[in-house]
Amino acid sequence: MNPTNLNTANYWDQVYRQEWESGSVLGGNYHRDYGPIHEAVIGLIPDGSRVLDVACGAGLLCRKIKQSLPNTRVVGVDFAEYTIRQNQERDRELGVDYRCVDIRNCLSSVEGPFDVITMCEILEHLEEPQAVVADAFRLLRKDGRFILTCPHDDAIPDPEHIRCWGHDELFHLLAPYGQTISLMHFPPPYFHIWMLAYLNKAGSESAEQPPE
Repeated sequence: MNPTNLNTANYWDQVYRQEWESGSVLGGNYHRDYGPIHEAVIGLIPDGSRVLDVACGAGLLCRKIKQSLPNTRVVGVDFAEYTIRQNQERDRELGVDYRCVDIRNCLSSVEGPFDVITMCEILEHLEEPQAVVADAFRLLRKDGRFILTCPHDDAIPDPEHIRCWGHDELFHLLAPYGQTISLMHFPPPYFHIWMLAYLNKAGSESAEQPPE
């Protein structure tokens, strides 16, 4: 990993530990609660689906999915061990399956297939996003839905963000996997300029993974 990249397991373990211990995660005004973006994601998920949330963080989206769509089976993975333990305790009765997985190199260890895979607010943190997205699509069934959200271009300068994403970059990232890529925008004043992209995985073998 690039030594200037802040996005290590230890770094995020400390970030989430501080957020949990300060009470912000459960405080009702958590800054990672992306309101209408989460609502849009949930609106793209059929109830009864098996869902994988890649880089689930404090589990807010996983929890919202299960509460809104009670027949879903939700798996959330993240490499920050502390928040995974906290998520497991908080959502035990909901039945969300949280696992400590380093998505940068171990995502393939999760057993698929899934009907829906979400990657929200993680793409901008990855040094090798193409590899992680490829691993995610290998876990997605044919015709399954892939949903990705991220800030638009440099709308949020942040030392944690190592790459900017615009429409063209997202299109080229996702084009090998499906025939139609849909984009949604979430402009201010509620939030920063944000994008959501979604597609259904192509059903033909010829449209499977790009070459390594």
